[in-house]
Amino acid sequence: MFRTFLFSCWYRYKSYVETGMQSASKFEFQHLEYWQDRLFVTVVLYSLPAGFCALVPSVWLEYRSGHLLLCYFDIASLIIFGIVSLCRGFSLKARKVAVAVIFATIAIIFMAVLGSFSMGCIYLFTLSVFVSLQFSDKAAYGTVAFNSVAFLTFAADIQFHAVDLPLLYQTSVNIWLVYTMNFLLMNLVVVGLVRQLLKSLNQTMVKEAWLTKELKKGLEQQARLNTHLKNSEEHYRTLFYHSPSPKLIFETDNLQFLQVNKAAVTVYGYSEGEFLNMKLTDIHPEECIQNMLHHVKPADESQVLHPYVTQHVSKDGKRIHTEIRRSNISINGKNARLMVATDITERLLHTAAIEKQNEKLREIAHLQSHVIRLPLARIMSISELIKQEYGEQIDLQLINYLDISVNELDSVIQQIVTESTVITTEQQEGVY
Repeated sequence: MFRTFLFSCWYRYKSYVETGMQSASKFEFQHLEYWQDRLFVTVVLYSLPAGFCALVPSVWLEYRSGHLLLCYFDIASLIIFGIVSLCRGFSLKARKVAVAVIFATIAIIFMAVLGSFSMGCIYLFTLSVFVSLQFSDKAAYGTVAFNSVAFLTFAADIQFHAVDLPLLYQTSVNIWLVYTMNFLLMNLVVVGLVRQLLKSLNQTMVKEAWLTKELKKGLEQQARLNTHLKNSEEHYRTLFYHSPSPKLIFETDNLQFLQVNKAAVTVYGYSEGEFLNMKLTDIHPEECIQNMLHHVKPADESQVLHPYVTQHVSKDGKRIHTEIRRSNISINGKNARLMVATDITERLLHTAAIEKQNEKLREIAHLQSHVIRLPLARIMSISELIKQEYGEQIDLQLINYLDISVNELDSVIQQIVTESTVITTEQQEGVY
């Protein structure tokens, strides 16, 4: 029961501290400053209960030893540390500076007032590490300079007794300088190592953030490509399956049908399932298979696949004159060919009808130019002979009228022949 109560108190205290301090952080987790703030929160979180646990026996022992001033100082230091750390009215940077000042003040008091070199060194060393972890290089090495000034000032006071610090005078200046040099050397090394560690960590985080950004960019690009591919597939399916022209895809190696669209099902009468169990040869009459095989033989990618005309057979046996346009594609890793079959049966029947009409026009033109013009030429010749033989015995006016009529008829026949030739030529050009 007591254990549960302790855990409950701890979680409430932890929640209060983290909520009050992390909310003041303005950085994201990709930045080094965010983790420095997190470290400061953790230090405060554990320092307050640990300091309280250490304060109780310390104050009791100091009280028994008669050091009441030290008892008050310890209690005040912990209270000020807690108030400054948890005060939500201050920014985290201001709280860090206040904590650093508290450490420096405690260290100076321990050495100057109490003459405790070891405790002062502990707090000054803690100050250097804390500032190195939380602030810039300038501030970190500034603590080393501050420690140097503090120790050298105390060394000067030991030598010249400028300020009355009797407890400090128990140590000789030489011993103090030895301690000072060793402490400053270790202090400088530790600060340098901490700052180098933070720089390496910051570089790693920057690189990781860049890699994360690039990865995110790559994933977004991949997502766009997938979306584009999906849209392309849907567009292809729409163009393929809903095209009004029959489209069939077959494997070039064995001529097996792989896909057909709705128009092919409608025109040929086979279901899609039946088509997928058939080969290209199954929709060709026997006399057209050789020509088909010649056109579907494997071709290089650079080779142009020209259209060709053949015949197909529907499910009910109907012959379909077809113009084939094709292109090489790859589907499901197989070499395939897309074939667009256009029914040209009506066009061929129309062409045949035009050819038949042209033949009749040619016959009419031949009839006009030879059969009809021949008697007309005879009439013109006879008229000319009559003029020559009986010019004075006949009415020349009647003969002239006859010549005019004959010439007009000849012009009409010639015009009919010319028009027939033009019409025949235009119809042939329109068909081909």
